[in-house]
Amino acid sequence: MGEPRLRGWTLQEFLLWEEQQPDRYELVDGQPVLMSGGTQAHNLIAVNLISALRPLLRGTPCRPGGSDLRVPVPVTGRSRYPDVTIDCGRYERGAHDATSPAVVFEVLSQSTKWFDQNRKLTDYDTIPTIQQYVCISQDELRISVWTRGVEGRLLQQDDITDSSATLNLSCIGVSLSLSDIYEDTGLADGTGTSSAAGR
Repeated sequence: MGEPRLRGWTLQEFLLWEEQQPDRYELVDGQPVLMSGGTQAHNLIAVNLISALRPLLRGTPCRPGGSDLRVPVPVTGRSRYPDVTIDCGRYERGAHDATSPAVVFEVLSQSTKWFDQNRKLTDYDTIPTIQQYVCISQDELRISVWTRGVEGRLLQQDDITDSSATLNLSCIGVSLSLSDIYEDTGLADGTGTSSAAGR
């Protein structure tokens, strides 16, 4: 199974094929889609998230994972690689998939914003373990959050745009400051450029 086929893949066929590939792919509408690289801002925000989450989650069943951790979407037959995932399931050393993703994060760009907040939202909404979906802009100080409501759907909350505010991950009982999430991006201090200074 070297090259992708023209006909649509099943999720199981794709997962078997992807294990043999040197690059990362998502499965979208039955076709493998090569994952592209991100900007320095995109990478820095993801690193900031993982760095802030790791000590907060230590000693709990949950742990943060980066963009190598896969989230299959059985209902839609797709496969996603969130920028950051909080996995609260059993740790399996050799597994490629999150065992019980509780929170997923995507770092937005102008080119991916619509896709992340529509198509990916639809996918994550079908995974009952995902209690919160968080989209973080890399171009402005703005975080959009969807939280699973009592009726079982991910519902959008008010956007967070204040640098002194916090992102409340209520499903796991932790909060992150926007200044930590946007540290060194220049957005939290209003400069809009990379900063060598600390908080």
